[in-house]
Amino acid sequence: MMEHHMLEIRELTASYDDFQALRGVTLDVPRGKILCIVGESGSGKSTVIKAITGFPGLTVNGGRVLLDGEEISSMPRAQKRRLLGERIGVIPQNPAGSFNPIRVFGPQFKETMKSHGIAYQKEDVIQSFTKMGLKDANEIPGMRPYELSGGMNQRVAVAAAMLLEPKLLLCDEPTSALDVNTQDRVIEEFLRINKERGTTIVMVTHNLGLARKIADTIAIMYQGRIIEQGTAEEIIHTPREAYTKRLIQDVPRLRRQA
Repeated sequence: MMEHHMLEIRELTASYDDFQALRGVTLDVPRGKILCIVGESGSGKSTVIKAITGFPGLTVNGGRVLLDGEEISSMPRAQKRRLLGERIGVIPQNPAGSFNPIRVFGPQFKETMKSHGIAYQKEDVIQSFTKMGLKDANEIPGMRPYELSGGMNQRVAVAAAMLLEPKLLLCDEPTSALDVNTQDRVIEEFLRINKERGTTIVMVTHNLGLARKIADTIAIMYQGRIIEQGTAEEIIHTPREAYTKRLIQDVPRLRRQA
C-alpha cells in the first residue's frame, strides 16, 4: 500500500533576488510523522518553510508543493493565507511578527481563534501557557508582548499555533531562544500533540541532538540541497555523507552514543 503523505515537495527551487537559496529540494512527510530538516546557518532550511508558506521576499522558480495531495505552490497569495492557521500552523524563529506588540495577548488570541472558527476559552489558553512552562500563566492574557522576554514570547507563539490545531505544523528553530529545561518541556508538548492529535510536524533546526529526540525522519541540508535523508537512527548511526558525519562530531553526546 502506498504511504499517504501530508506534505510533498518536488524539485523545489527558490531565490532571494539573484541568490538561489533552494536547488531542487525534494521531500516527503508522511501524515502524522515528524520530519526535522537539519543544517548550519545559511543552508536553506528556513527557506523551505518560507517557500511552503509563500514568504513575500522569496521567489519560487520551479517545482511543486502539495498539501494532502493538493498543489499549493501556485495558489494565489490570498488563498494560501487562508490555509495558514486553518490547515497549516507556523511557529517562526522570531515571534516578534506574530503579535501586535502594543496589544494585550488575550484579544489577539480571541480574534485569531474566532477567524479560524475555534471558540476562545480563556481556561484553554492558560492551560496551553502552563504546558509551555510559563509562570503566572493566568496573567499572560492581560500582558503585552513587550512585557515578556524573547524566550517567553517564543513559548506564547508555540501555544498560539497549537491552539489552532493545524493538520501540519511548520516550526522554524522553535526552541533556539529557550534554556535546556524549557526546551525539553516544549519538545514534550510537540510529541504529545503529534501522538494525541496526529499532527504532522516539520521542524527546522541546527541541533542534531534535538532532532534525534523528536524526529521520525531527518533530512540533512547543505547549500540549498537535501544531501541525505532517512530515519533518525539511520542518520545518527549510519550517515553516508561527510557533512552529516561532521554535524554528528560537533555534538559530543551523539558522538558517544553513535
